[in-house]
Amino acid sequence: MTVASDESRVHYDILHHAQDDGVPHHEKRFDEELEALGHRIYRVDYAGHDFRRFIREVHAVISEYGASYDVVHCHMPNSAFCVLREAKRVGIEHRVLHSHLNSSSDNALHRLRNVPLNAVGKRYATDNMACSEEAGRFLFGRAPFTLMRNGIPLADYAYDSSAAAELRGELGIVAGEPVVGCVGRMVPQKNYAFAVEAFAALLHEVPEAHLVVLGGEINGATTVRDSLVERASELDFADRVHLPGIREDAQRFYSLFDVFFMPSLYEGLPVSAVEAQAAGLPCVYSTGVPAETDIAGTGSFTALDAPLADWARALKAAIEGGRHPEAPIRLEAAGYSAEANAARLMEYYERLLSR
Repeated sequence: MTVASDESRVHYDILHHAQDDGVPHHEKRFDEELEALGHRIYRVDYAGHDFRRFIREVHAVISEYGASYDVVHCHMPNSAFCVLREAKRVGIEHRVLHSHLNSSSDNALHRLRNVPLNAVGKRYATDNMACSEEAGRFLFGRAPFTLMRNGIPLADYAYDSSAAAELRGELGIVAGEPVVGCVGRMVPQKNYAFAVEAFAALLHEVPEAHLVVLGGEINGATTVRDSLVERASELDFADRVHLPGIREDAQRFYSLFDVFFMPSLYEGLPVSAVEAQAAGLPCVYSTGVPAETDIAGTGSFTALDAPLADWARALKAAIEGGRHPEAPIRLEAAGYSAEANAARLMEYYERLLSR
């Protein structure tokens, strides 16, 4: 969005809460890169770490700087009660609430907590946006919303045989051995514990396969990672499960994968699935992922309560089917390029300001 935007038309600054007590959750982040491009970064403490501190710090930031902005675009519905309320308080006329998911949490207590937070947050929004029809209906019900696709730089994800070979060498995966790939944060929503069980079933059919889970946890925690390693060891295939963590070269991994695997409990329209399709990968999704995610028609959907043998068959069929070179063309035709979406988002803001 930043690279493709026209600074003479729209300037973006960013407020995020990816830190605890001022310590960033991840070493690899885009703050410095964005600041070098002229974007101001406001940092507040993670709401889940200290809820009251989050509220105080958002209040302080928007009190000092908010009046200089025309639009506040909030991407976290359960924090809109604070962010958009503060924006309204200082007189920001245009307050956009963006839905990215078709559920509010993978935790029942958190879902219960988020019901009133989301309801209050919507009261302060002047405009609604969603990454998919399902995400929009989940948060806004019958209220109107603007659909904004999760565009990516398509060319960056094109299949690269040299990247695949280099990563195989790095991870110790022999040429020709199929790779099942997952990409995303190590959180319960992504259902990686289930991914290991499904992979175990696949090994009965494809014993030479490998599983690569690319992503990390908040603030250096290793709970999910450790549990995946432990379970793979119990099932006696720890040498076939690879956890590279957070990588700056994440786009190269789609060239390593032979199938993209997303058994998530819920999603909106996941960017990683768009990236996988841009690489021409066959994709295996759970039915917790919206059907509209299969933009290029290269995916299959399996119910989370289906037998593990069904998941193994879906993964095996995807591997045997190979890549789909036509997929990136279909993505571009459907409007999923970063350039097209950056232009559309700038036009959206300009229309808001002209009202």
